Amino acid sequence: MEKVLITLGYKALERAQQKVEARNFDIRKQLLKFDNVLNDQRHVIFSQRNEVIKSKKIYNYSNDFLLEIIEKLKDSKNKYLINPKNNTFSNQLKSILGKSFDEKEMENLLQIEEKKFEEIIKEKFQQKRQERIKYLDENRAQEIEKRIFLQTIDLNWKSHIQYLEQLRQVIGLRSYGQRDPLIEYKKEAFDLFESLLNKLKTDLITTLINLTIVEKPIQKPKEKNIPNLAGKKMGRNEPCFCGSGKKYKYCCGAL
Repeated sequence: MEKVLITLGYKALERAQQKVEARNFDIRKQLLKFDNVLNDQRHVIFSQRNEVIKSKKIYNYSNDFLLEIIEKLKDSKNKYLINPKNNTFSNQLKSILGKSFDEKEMENLLQIEEKKFEEIIKEKFQQKRQERIKYLDENRAQEIEKRIFLQTIDLNWKSHIQYLEQLRQVIGLRSYGQRDPLIEYKKEAFDLFESLLNKLKTDLITTLINLTIVEKPIQKPKEKNIPNLAGKKMGRNEPCFCGSGKKYKYCCGAL
């Protein structure tokens, strides 16, 4: 009887262990599916990053991004003209154009027609670029745009990874609403990735259109006002003539 109970106990333990292992296997398989979503996005971002590093025509990226952002601003502008009380368009302009336009120019942008609106923003963007080329030369101006773009990618990608990790931690709760957590994760991760790409473009254009190169004047070192003490014997305990504040014997008169 005792042997039967022991045998049954072992079988129960074995079944429980098999269930735990099966459950752990499902969890690992599920985690791999979640990781695949991140890996796919990582591949896209780092492929883009490598293309930027190798690119000899870095201006093409910012020029294309500028056109996309202008199109979005034009859509917002049309909505603003229908409902001027909506401040979304005005806030977008200030956020992107920042200090590159003064208040009067900003007010003008709110009212002018689409074609002129686009021309003014393009002209301002090119003006800022030409200023950089004037101060730095063509190669260094391109290098600055490349470095800014790479830094923008890196900073936004780090934030994106944190958002995905936070999403991953809470997405399991969707199962209580009879929804597949993996499907929900893929959907929201795609939305976050789309927002990331849009933010990369906006941040780059915002930085470039507000970037100003300032030539810092070279300051000549101040000459010490050393008194003319020719012919005067300096006492060893007197303040040193060099103006250090030390006694002569501990400064210029040190043995």
